[in-house]
Amino acid sequence: MQQSPLIGIVDDDPDIPAALGSLVRSLGYMAECFSSAEDLLATKRLAKFACVISDIHMPNMSGLELVSELHRRTNNIPVILMTGRFEQGLREKALACGASAFVTKPFGLDDLFDTIKRAVERRS
Repeated sequence: MQQSPLIGIVDDDPDIPAALGSLVRSLGYMAECFSSAEDLLATKRLAKFACVISDIHMPNMSGLELVSELHRRTNNIPVILMTGRFEQGLREKALACGASAFVTKPFGLDDLFDTIKRAVERRS
């Protein structure tokens, strides 16, 4: 029996990973939540993630920096970056640093599901 893909969720707002983790599990994936980019990077299971969903704006290490660090350490885990802030050029900056997708909060469930599915398929 094949195991469901593991999705990493990173956000410094504790409500976001809890809600997204529940949503991701309801879509048939496994989820592991982290309160910072550093916590995700410290896990020994890093290579097991099929995809990572991360906030962009976090203290210490931003989502943009996380993308670069993940690509340096692993075999290009797809990263979906999300934000609730509108900043001119942020989407372009996120995609230029290697993010596989960029979504703004609030996002539609169907859009998020399609984005995760594409990222997981890319990793397979």
